[in-house]
Amino acid sequence: MFRVLGELTRLNSIANLGQKIESGMKFNATLPVSIKVKEQTKPNHFMLDIGKKEQIETKSDLLLEVNKKYWGVLKQEPRSKAITISHLLKQPNILQSKLKNEILRFDENSLQEILRSKNPKELLKQNLLHQLSTATSKQEFLTLSNMLNVLQDNLFSFVFTHNQKETLFQFRKQKSKKKDKNLSNEEEEKGSIEFYAAFENLGPVEGVIELIDGMSRLTLYLFYENSLVFLKSQLQNLDLETNLYQKKGKIFPLHEFGNSLLDLKG
Repeated sequence: MFRVLGELTRLNSIANLGQKIESGMKFNATLPVSIKVKEQTKPNHFMLDIGKKEQIETKSDLLLEVNKKYWGVLKQEPRSKAITISHLLKQPNILQSKLKNEILRFDENSLQEILRSKNPKELLKQNLLHQLSTATSKQEFLTLSNMLNVLQDNLFSFVFTHNQKETLFQFRKQKSKKKDKNLSNEEEEKGSIEFYAAFENLGPVEGVIELIDGMSRLTLYLFYENSLVFLKSQLQNLDLETNLYQKKGKIFPLHEFGNSLLDLKG
C-alpha cells in the first residue's frame, strides 16, 4: 500500500493546473467557482460571495443554506447581463468549518513527508493524537476523534493547502474483488488506492491510482464537464498515464464528518 501512497503526491500537478485560471476569472468562466451564501434576500433570491472578490444577488430554485459553501457554474447573459447559476453542489463539511485552519492541515512539503515515510498511518495517528490532547472545543475534539476512528479502517483524511487554496484529500486502499493466496507480499503492495479530492477550481474528483509493473496509472471521474474538458487539454503536463471520465451522478467524500462521535469498533 505504501508504495502506491507515494504516487498520490503527484496529484499536486492537478492542483497546480487549477491555479492557472484563478487570476482574472470572470462570471462567464467555464470552470466552476467557489460560492458562499451570505444571506437570503427574499424567496428564492440569495446574496452570494463569489471567490474572494465578487458579490452578487441571484435567483436559485434550489434552497441554499446561509453561510455554506457550494461549487457552481456562473454565466452572464449577453443581452440582459443577468447572472445565472447552475450545477450547484455543496462542498464537504470539513471545508465549511473554521477548524480546517487548525487541524490536520498540510502544505506540499509536509504532505510528501507523511506519504513517503515508512509508516504514514502511524505518523498521521501520532499527529492526530497530539492535536486531540490540545483540543480547545467540542467540535475540534469530535472532528479529530472521527479522523482517528476512520484512520483505524485505513481511511486517510486531511486538508492540503497550496498557493492559499485548500483541498480536502481522502484515500484508502481499494478492496480486492478476489483474494489470491498465490500473490507475494510485493505483488500485494502494488494494489490500488481509491481517493476523493475537493478542488476549489475543479470541483469534486474521485478516482483510482494504480502502480502496475512500475508504471503509474490514474483514473479520474469529475462532476463538472468543463473541468473534464480543461484537464483533457492539459494531459501533457501530467507525468503519468491518465484516464478521464465524467461522473453521471454526484461525487461525495469517502467519509463525511458530522457533528457526532462515530461508534468505536471493538
